[in-house]
Amino acid sequence: MRSVPVLGENKLARLLALLLAFTLVAAACGSDSEGAAEEEGSDDTTADAEDEEPEVTETTAPPAPEEDSDTGGTLIWAHEQEPPDMHLDDPANNLSITSWIRRGLLEGFYGVSGATEFYPELLAQEGEIVVNDDETVTINFVLRDGLTWSNGDPLTTADVAYTYNIWAEGCDLEDDGTIGDGTGCVYLSGDRTGIDLISDVTVTSDTEISMTFVQFFAGWKALFDEIYHPSFGADAAEVNANLPEWSNADGVLVSAGPMVFGEWDRGVSMSMVRNDSYHGSASPDARNDGVAFVEGVQINFVADTDAQINALKAGEAQIIMTQPQLAFAERLATDENFTVASTAGPVFEHWGLNLLNVHLSDPLVREALAYGIDKSEVMAGLYTPLFGDSLPAEGLGNTFWMSNQGPYENHQTEYEGKNTTEAIAKLEEAGYADSGDGIFEHADRGRLTLRVGTTGGNGLRELQQELIQAQMAESGFEIVIDNVDGGAYFSERPFAEEAIAAATTQGAEGDPTIWDITQFAWVGGPWPGGQAASYLGGNGNNPYGFNNADFDAKAPVCDATVDDAERAACYNELDQYVTTLNFGDDGLFMIPLTQKPSFYGYLSSQLSGAGVAPDANDAGPLTNVVDFQFSS
Repeated sequence: MRSVPVLGENKLARLLALLLAFTLVAAACGSDSEGAAEEEGSDDTTADAEDEEPEVTETTAPPAPEEDSDTGGTLIWAHEQEPPDMHLDDPANNLSITSWIRRGLLEGFYGVSGATEFYPELLAQEGEIVVNDDETVTINFVLRDGLTWSNGDPLTTADVAYTYNIWAEGCDLEDDGTIGDGTGCVYLSGDRTGIDLISDVTVTSDTEISMTFVQFFAGWKALFDEIYHPSFGADAAEVNANLPEWSNADGVLVSAGPMVFGEWDRGVSMSMVRNDSYHGSASPDARNDGVAFVEGVQINFVADTDAQINALKAGEAQIIMTQPQLAFAERLATDENFTVASTAGPVFEHWGLNLLNVHLSDPLVREALAYGIDKSEVMAGLYTPLFGDSLPAEGLGNTFWMSNQGPYENHQTEYEGKNTTEAIAKLEEAGYADSGDGIFEHADRGRLTLRVGTTGGNGLRELQQELIQAQMAESGFEIVIDNVDGGAYFSERPFAEEAIAAATTQGAEGDPTIWDITQFAWVGGPWPGGQAASYLGGNGNNPYGFNNADFDAKAPVCDATVDDAERAACYNELDQYVTTLNFGDDGLFMIPLTQKPSFYGYLSSQLSGAGVAPDANDAGPLTNVVDFQFSS
């Protein structure tokens, strides 16, 4: 554990001076990167990390490939995180990089555009919704003609039915034919929301299939975002065994996307090769409707930021989409050979609190922490210099809706700005007193020391930790920084097996002491209801220990609400369960800080065309990989 002492006034002043210096650097970069910003492809809603682009504005997409450009070459992507495996639905694997890679290999009914909207991907048209007399809902789907797998097999509705059967295999069915709570299900999945409402799947032709839901489900377009080929496994157990390494007994799994899995040199790189049987992209952002121009993609796993930058500047990599670092602004955003094309997607940064912690289990302590954090200072020092007024200066106050979405409401206005007086009052009300050095303590719980962790090596996130650490010291909290490098943080802290066991059993099993406060980003998509999976009681995606029966009952009601305005309001009510104490003393364990884009850009000195890279779940830099093209 790396322990960082609480900042005193002098160190806080030095930190703010550093932030001011960075602000001046970013401001000075504005004109140089203005042309790069004009190459952006879309406007997503949140972000999974920090982006060093001096300013994000809505502009045009990356340039279309030139006719005389080279159609060969391997596109190299430098990335800091390596997936633990390729089985994205495994609760132990929830990294965005896994989803981003799989976007180049598989496709589904709907894709996600650069505007964070669903578009029919494998479908010939929008699904047709039919409300039945018994209040069940049937959705009719029609696949595009000419869909093929990389081995030449036609992609048909039989593959869709196979995919559903894998998901449903072994589940203890309810009387209505649905899979219920997932008991007995063989296929590994952290969340079956929506799938658990399907009571019937009927194939009527190779291109026509209908699914009946026992009630309307608002996130139906997010289901079947990937279709599997029967060679993935004869049963669910075999699919679970084959997905992690993306291979079966015969070799690499077949693809329906523009790429086919190549080789994985763990700890070094992963490669994909062009799918020459690809049926073409339906993305509204794609300008190439055929097979990819590039011969393949290689992902080099490079944890060191300077090494990533050096690889791009030396032409040893052509694209990057990652958590922004301070160095990206100064060394890449100002480079005339590099184009920044980041956009804000449905990703938000937060401080999440472990409700099983002896201190944080007290709502008064959580309120004190919320009062002690000044999001506006974090925004002014770290984010406004990068993104201008595209992000609210007061920070984010919602985890379901993002600030640039119509239904957004800031549910944490009560805690805006730093209110040290109120924070200390809450601690005193909870029975804490100053121990003599400014840090409070409790007669039974001990000294108010809390660890905060994140993906180590991310300079911007670490500065964010230190800034909030200094703020909290003024309110009586001793915050100790406890980071783990890269993606290992998740499996060693909030999503460690023992931590999840504690969270899902309310401490009856596992170890609730592995982490106290976590700082990372949740990645969403066009349907905000998916965020509920992170808060449902007993869910492997919920590390916080939040288990509220009313929330669990309300979430499916929101998803079943047909009226758009009523559904939006319902999601806003859900958010208040987790960001406020309005619906119980177990709330206010989520402190959303800001939405922000990943850092995405490409080496324009080598590429004549690039792809729009939606910053969302089920999207990412390979969504439009067909568009990347080297200069001749």
